[in-house]
Amino acid sequence: MNGRDVGIEIFYFMDRWQDDQVAYFSKAAECGYTCVEISLMPHVHEQSERIAAEAAKHELAILCATGLTPDLDVSSPDTTVRRAGIEYLKRCLSTAAALGSPIMGGVTYAPWFAFPDDDLEARRHRSAESLREVAGAAEAVGVDLCVEILNRFETFMFNTVDQANEYLDLVDHPSAKIELDTFHMSMEESDLAAAVRSAGERLGYFQCAANNRAMPGKGHIDWAAIGAALDDIAYTRPVVVETFPNPDVETGRTTHAFRPLVGDLMAEAREAADFVKTHLGGAPAAEGQE
Repeated sequence: MNGRDVGIEIFYFMDRWQDDQVAYFSKAAECGYTCVEISLMPHVHEQSERIAAEAAKHELAILCATGLTPDLDVSSPDTTVRRAGIEYLKRCLSTAAALGSPIMGGVTYAPWFAFPDDDLEARRHRSAESLREVAGAAEAVGVDLCVEILNRFETFMFNTVDQANEYLDLVDHPSAKIELDTFHMSMEESDLAAAVRSAGERLGYFQCAANNRAMPGKGHIDWAAIGAALDDIAYTRPVVVETFPNPDVETGRTTHAFRPLVGDLMAEAREAADFVKTHLGGAPAAEGQE
């Protein structure tokens, strides 16, 4: 198996969600990452050529994610709202394909931090039905549609791999995949390595952070066990560091960082890149093998 690329979510370096993500690509490259995750916010879709050019300049691959607002909720009982969400996700898939991203991840199944007071099971079924259509569009452009498993304080839809597998059974399309994040897993899974194995071939994307959302290696997660599990399921896509470390800026406050999660932004990003390459980077291919 080839070694996995190691990336970072570009918001790690940023103060505000609406800031120019491209302006921070140089920092990711400087810290030793070979790919960056960007968010396909509405203003980003018209910038794909600029994004691709800047990524190429820094020899970075692009990974795409997005999220849904209440007026784009694919689980909504309102058919007009669901249709708007489906079409938005299709647009995101087209942009992801244009940028060469193998995945389009994020909270693609319902709005982030939304907890409706109606029938949640009905919402799961409507969401899955919506994503079945979106997954068909994903297959057409050669991008996997990933659903990120979040903890119970951020979504009701599913919080464990077992629940996500049940949800994807409802979606019933091979282009719909699971996105794992060790921060969320550390709250919801009793055995993180076993959860990775349960995701198996459905694992389309893997993010990592410590159990307290500091940088990987700073908490009590058993990284050797997770690395072995990723090897066991032959996961070959990137492993991406995701944390929002600064409590004094919008990106940190929105994600509930009420204390600093890093001391030296650049130094700890470099350290994390090396840590992930060592513990989750996968076994390099043997000489003469691919």
